[in-house]
Amino acid sequence: MIISLPVKCSPPEDPIKCTNGTKNCTITNSYGAFPDRRICRAAEVAYPTTEDELVAIVAAASKENRKMKVATRFSHSIPKLVCPDDGGDTGSLLISTKYLNRTLKIDNRSMTVTVESGVTLRQLIEEAAKAGLAVTSAPYWWGLTVGGMMGTGAHGSSLWGLGSSVHDYVAGIRIVTPALPENGYASVRQLEEGDPDINAARISLGVLGVISQVTLKLEPMFKRSMSLVEEEDTNLGDEAATFGTRHEFGDMSWLPGEGRVVYRVDDRVPIDTPGDGRNDFIGFRSLPWFLIRASRTLGIHFIIN
Repeated sequence: MIISLPVKCSPPEDPIKCTNGTKNCTITNSYGAFPDRRICRAAEVAYPTTEDELVAIVAAASKENRKMKVATRFSHSIPKLVCPDDGGDTGSLLISTKYLNRTLKIDNRSMTVTVESGVTLRQLIEEAAKAGLAVTSAPYWWGLTVGGMMGTGAHGSSLWGLGSSVHDYVAGIRIVTPALPENGYASVRQLEEGDPDINAARISLGVLGVISQVTLKLEPMFKRSMSLVEEEDTNLGDEAATFGTRHEFGDMSWLPGEGRVVYRVDDRVPIDTPGDGRNDFIGFRSLPWFLIRASRTLGIHFIIN
């Protein structure tokens, strides 16, 4: 007997919903709700497709003294950073980077890539790979955008090299900020390594302007070898002090209720190492309430028993 089940796979829906074209909008995140469970509203959303359009949008909103916030393609942020007016919609504007999603330049000599801020981590990894290059460190799920990762300090796990955060590998940023009337109400700032303002722009939480383009440092292609090792937590203190120095991308998940630790032994290996596995991380997504309740109940049961 053969059982066949149809399966449909598609990207998540746009987190922005509007009742009148691009007006009277709400936005949520990929988990389905913000921590305060309140609906976030905005009077309007704009979808620029070029930097010139982005500058014009920021200038018009700045001239009208409107509150603005930036939204990404999948809206992964748990905190309510994207809400322009604490849930209200009094003339506020969302600027989505959904269509600012192009790779602009890959320089093999300097081993850098320049992308628009709406490019997803998946796109970034794939474009770098075409040039024989790799992103050194990144978060665990690839629906995040470059601008979103930059603005929120998103990171992987590493104590090696420059660090584990995406912003540690930023070589340049173009950011659109409001400006004085004599400067046309908006301007593009080009920040490079060594600029005194670049560190502020690297983790701006969306309050300094709209990131238009980012140049990131890459390195020659490599693979990672990963395995999960579960042990008792009796030696956790000693392991925590040295584990990260022994494994470049190591990670630890402590389960105190069970008295156990899951160590992710994760190291780089040569590109010709056999194998082509993937770390299929499915956390941090919207789930029906009854599945969440069942998971919590099961967890409590295991802790008690």
